[in-house]
Amino acid sequence: MHWITTFRAKLILTLFPVVVAVTVMALLMAERKFSANYRRLFDEQFEEHVAELTSARNKRFEALSTILQNMAAQPKVVEAIQKKDFKELSQLLRPQLETLAEERLLAEFPGLRENESNRGPLGRFPASNDRSRGFKGRDGRFPPGQRPYVDFIDAKGNFVGAPQQRTAAGLGLAREAEDHGDVRRKGGKMPWLGDRKFEQVLTEQEVGYFRVEQENRNDGRPTEQVREVFITPLRDSKDQKFVGAFVFGLPLTSLTERVLYEQTKRSDHGEIMSGIWVEDQLVSSTIPHEKREEVTTLMQQAFKHGERTHRELTVTMDGVRHQLLYRVLNPGSPFPLAAQLNLYSLAALDAEINELRWSVGGLALVALGMGLVVLLLVSRTLSGPVSELAEATRQIEQGNFAVRVPVCRRDELGMLAASFNQMAAGLALQEKYRSVLNAVADRAVAQQLIEQSGTLGGELRQVSMLFCDIRGFTAITEGMRPADVIEMLNEHMTELTDIAYEHGGIVDKFVGDLIMVLFGAPRSTGSDGLRAVQCAQAMLQRRGELNQTSKHSLEMGIGIATGAVVAGCMGSDQRLSYTVIGHRVNLASRLCSIAQPSEIVMDEETYSEARAIVKADPMPPMQLKGISEPVHPWRVSLCS
Repeated sequence: MHWITTFRAKLILTLFPVVVAVTVMALLMAERKFSANYRRLFDEQFEEHVAELTSARNKRFEALSTILQNMAAQPKVVEAIQKKDFKELSQLLRPQLETLAEERLLAEFPGLRENESNRGPLGRFPASNDRSRGFKGRDGRFPPGQRPYVDFIDAKGNFVGAPQQRTAAGLGLAREAEDHGDVRRKGGKMPWLGDRKFEQVLTEQEVGYFRVEQENRNDGRPTEQVREVFITPLRDSKDQKFVGAFVFGLPLTSLTERVLYEQTKRSDHGEIMSGIWVEDQLVSSTIPHEKREEVTTLMQQAFKHGERTHRELTVTMDGVRHQLLYRVLNPGSPFPLAAQLNLYSLAALDAEINELRWSVGGLALVALGMGLVVLLLVSRTLSGPVSELAEATRQIEQGNFAVRVPVCRRDELGMLAASFNQMAAGLALQEKYRSVLNAVADRAVAQQLIEQSGTLGGELRQVSMLFCDIRGFTAITEGMRPADVIEMLNEHMTELTDIAYEHGGIVDKFVGDLIMVLFGAPRSTGSDGLRAVQCAQAMLQRRGELNQTSKHSLEMGIGIATGAVVAGCMGSDQRLSYTVIGHRVNLASRLCSIAQPSEIVMDEETYSEARAIVKADPMPPMQLKGISEPVHPWRVSLCS
């Protein structure tokens, strides 16, 4: 016996997958919870970042909206833009806007001062809180990164700053001019305006976000920044005709990007990189340049597929998984959408999960090893009794019903051993019954012996008996080999037996070329004579069919008689046979002997039952051998 088929092996192979499955499920649940806690930490920081931007924007709007609208209502401002005198317009608004910008920035960043040498380590958080000296430096300029953005847009949606201040920056990009420190966009129509009219888009004051370029004073290289801008419409005070707009922008008030990066860089979870997505470009001081292009592609695809509010993406960069979160800062705005995004590496998470897997895997292996030892010990106490039962089963299979297994336990195996012994005793008894059944020729009689053995010792029953033998059998078999004779008889008797069973008959015996079939014993169907006649007709028909294909063409004669007989098991202790005896049995035999080939001869009792289905001709009364009184038989030929 192969080990894999043993009880011990099956026990191990059943329990081990369960242990492995439970371990894997526990590991997956732990990983899922661990990942959820890990990401929730970053999500909370992201939400705080976005909430800070939103809160700052609302405060700015409350503080600046009315002031900017009052500026837009000044008659000289409206007159200047109607005359397209943008130089005069700049002279009118720029001083007011710069003063407004200085006041607003001091209100938002009370620590800012003019002396750059006192700025904090990030260049944005100076140590002093002295506001008495103002916000601008001695040169009258704003500190780098804090300069306001001022520009003008005509009624057609074109940026129209003063000609001497326009730069060669690309469309949609702005550069800070050094003369007044303002930010201007290249002249031309806003690319995101499309076919819409500017006055239809700017129905009221709007807040948007522009991407700007600032020239570094140290190396002259430009750096990108984002300005939060107020776009205020200009209308003629008389007829309220739309004549243009002016743009006033300040740096984003959320200065925590570098602080968040530096703080998280020192943590075990890894740094959080932030940025602003505006005008289909990414502006960030913490996301490396080699990753910005990939992030830009992801953001473009996200907005292309309709993710216009917020989304969470998991991407792989340089073989490391990263989590990208973004949320639109100005949903529903007619101007370019801007989004705050955070990017952080999942390398620390993956490393900790990998360590968790190794730890759990190691513990699982130890548990499986200990479980294997326990299973081997337990299975040994189980496999011994099971092996004894298996060996006893093989003895039963070989016919040794006297085998017994010892009952040494009180548990389920002890109960199983006791049940097995009871089963063996029952099989021994059934073997005795089988010996009785082997002495019975017919299966229906055998079943009746099992169910009603007490009634088969001898009883008077009303039965119909069918005798069928082959005409000219001696002449046919003369000169045939014995093997051919047996083959012919087996084929013949097999077909007749099947037909007898189909019609509810009991094959009583075979005598040479004769077959005797009973209808009504040991159980009656209530129409035994009718069934006997139908069976006889079917036998003649089947024999005719066989004569077309068989090697030997045979003819049969059939006799049927109905009446009271004695039925029961007769014979010796070693061999029993269920049969019937009586006057009507002899009559059926004699009727069969006078039947011509393909004829059915029956007595009056049988014909009275079958006359509804068969047409028979009366034969003259005759005296048959062994029958004291004359008989009035009826003849049915196959063609009837």
